[in-house]
Amino acid sequence: MSPRAMMSSAGKAAAWSAMGSWFGLAGSMISLVVLARLLDPTDFGIYGFVLVTLAIPEAIACNSLNESLIQRADLSRGHSNSVFGLSLFFAVIFFTAIIFGAPYIETFFNQDGLAPYLWVMSAGLFVGALTAVPAAHLQRRLAFKQIAMVDIIGTVTAAIVGVALALWLKNAWALLIMELSRRVVRMLAFSWMDRWLPSLKFSLGNLKDLAAFNIASVGIRLVTVLELNIPRAAVGIFLGPAALGMFNLALRVQDQAGAALISPFGAIALPFASKSQSNRELLHKMLRGAITVATFIAYPAFLGAVAIAPLAVPIVFGEKWVGAVAAIQISLLIGIRKPTATFDAGVLKGVGRPDLVLKIALLCLLPLAALPLAANQSLEAVMWLTWFQKMLGWVLGALAVQKVVGFQIRQQVFAGASALLASIIMALAVFFASPRLPAEYSDITKLLMMIGLGGIVYPLVLFIVSPKTTYRRIRALILLFSGKKEQAIRTMVASTSPDAPPAADAPEVTHAAKP
Repeated sequence: MSPRAMMSSAGKAAAWSAMGSWFGLAGSMISLVVLARLLDPTDFGIYGFVLVTLAIPEAIACNSLNESLIQRADLSRGHSNSVFGLSLFFAVIFFTAIIFGAPYIETFFNQDGLAPYLWVMSAGLFVGALTAVPAAHLQRRLAFKQIAMVDIIGTVTAAIVGVALALWLKNAWALLIMELSRRVVRMLAFSWMDRWLPSLKFSLGNLKDLAAFNIASVGIRLVTVLELNIPRAAVGIFLGPAALGMFNLALRVQDQAGAALISPFGAIALPFASKSQSNRELLHKMLRGAITVATFIAYPAFLGAVAIAPLAVPIVFGEKWVGAVAAIQISLLIGIRKPTATFDAGVLKGVGRPDLVLKIALLCLLPLAALPLAANQSLEAVMWLTWFQKMLGWVLGALAVQKVVGFQIRQQVFAGASALLASIIMALAVFFASPRLPAEYSDITKLLMMIGLGGIVYPLVLFIVSPKTTYRRIRALILLFSGKKEQAIRTMVASTSPDAPPAADAPEVTHAAKP
């Protein structure tokens, strides 16, 4: 595929991925707000215990083996069947273990009545095994239009199911069945779109072809799962289900914001990097342009949300969630590193170096040794420890990308420097203006005024410090929203960002070996 054709494909992929994520965010946020008002933090905590228990089984059986199908250059039906066979095998093993082990897990977490939730949710392992291969096929083909449509339908279906059950049952079953319904929709839709029928016809050679990448991919996923769920378990054990519910809400707010603001661009990193392994200049342009546009949106969203959180959380989620305000603010600060960290992991996998992602993830587990101490202090102490861990991972990931593909760490930093500066000034303006608003104004009026102030300060500062880059970012977004995907991606990568430092000699590039 020619560089121009690849850029065109990347533009279409990013556009459709963005559309799916933004529609998904709207549906997910609406359902989250409604569910948070209908259910208690304890209900979210019970669901959190279920997520912790199933995290490792789902990582192995559903969410990691299929990445080898995206990365591999020459793919046969036997390769796809081997991934399905392995996924199904692990689903059976873990399902059986949970069926018999649920009472012991219930005792370990000291949560009476947890076993039935585990039994039902473990059936989702088979749904994930059936989804893995067709989802990978569609992503490999950059068929993000179809993926976006499925995600929209799945999100809407899940929201309807979740809200209806919350009104009826008023307990954690609403959250569990909502998630299962989303997964079933994805499985059925992806299977129909890909026209792939499950089969166990594969050879030992097919397994060996994918073994190296699969081992690294599973390792990365497991470490990532541990990184997320060890803090969850610690919060639940030391601070109780209500605190775990608040912890989960804080992470979900950040995750959904990241899914809408960053993932549309990050989703193309792995397949695009895989296809452009031999053209590093093209890969650098894509990274620079995507990071520049992603930070333009993400930085003000995350920092602005931090500034308005004390007023916004009780208005949006209800007074019973006031205790989660500080945790949500710290979680949003964690999101600041996502615009570059998301691309780093995708690029390293795409050029055949998932081993580096695994090594970085393993190193980032070390700070979790302090979790018992932090959990004995407060929920906020756990969140700050998580912040430190994520920042460490970002630095190590940026250094790895610099070594492997020659994309310098300072280029990653300076690609969004003006957006970060403008966002900090905006957040400070909103923070200091908040206590000076007239006391007689309603909380909603104050919130709208704070958002309006941020909406004025941010673009004003941007146009002062970096007018050319700001114009190009806005133009790329306008083209993206108007459906002109190819022009949008060309605008993103047209030239070096004025934010970037002067060019320097590139470090020695370590070319990845083919898997």
